[in-house]
Amino acid sequence: MLIDINLLPAKRKKNIPLFVWLLTGAAVLAAGLALFAAVHIKQGQVERAEKELAAQQQLREALEQAAQNASSGTQTSADQLQQAAEWSQTRRLPASPILEHLVSLLPERGFFQAISYVSDEAMNLTVQFDTSREGAYYLAELKDSEWVESASILQVDTSVDETEEEAKQILELTDGLPRYLVQYEIVFNRQAVLQKVEEAKK
Repeated sequence: MLIDINLLPAKRKKNIPLFVWLLTGAAVLAAGLALFAAVHIKQGQVERAEKELAAQQQLREALEQAAQNASSGTQTSADQLQQAAEWSQTRRLPASPILEHLVSLLPERGFFQAISYVSDEAMNLTVQFDTSREGAYYLAELKDSEWVESASILQVDTSVDETEEEAKQILELTDGLPRYLVQYEIVFNRQAVLQKVEEAKK
C-alpha cells in the first residue's frame, strides 16, 4: 500500500488589491461615458443637419415665391413707402406754430437755449431767465395753455454756484444778475394744436 505524502506547503490564493478593482471599475465607467457621449454627439450632428436641410428648403421656397411676385412686389414696396411717408406727416406736429406759441408765453427776459423733441408729441425745452420766479411763472403759463397736455420742470441750473463767493462779489460790483437755466418737459395736446393751427389758417 502506497501513501502519497506531500510535504510541500500549500499555495496561498493571491488576493487582488482593492485599488486594482477601483481602477478597473473607473476604466469601465470612463469607457461607458465616452461611448454615451459619442452617441449623443452623433445624434446632435444628425439633428443639426436635418434642421439645416429644412432651412435651406424654406429659403428656396421663399426665393421662388419672391421671384414670382417680383413684378408686383416693386409696386407694393413703393406703395408701402408712400403710406409710411403720409403716416409720418400726419403724426408730426407742426414745429413753427408750436415755437411761436411757446415764445408768446415767455416773460420779457426769457430766452430759449435748447430744444429737443423726445417724441412726436413731447419736447424738452431749456430756457434762460433772470430770476427763478420767472421760471416758475413760465411753467404756470405752459400748464394753462390749451396747446399743452402737461408740463414739468426737469432741472434748474444757475450761472453762479452758491459756493463761489468771488463770482457773487463780481456780480454785486457790476450790478449783474445770475442767469437761471430751467429745463422743461412739455407734452402737447395733439388735437388742440392741430385745431389751433387750422383756425389760424382761416
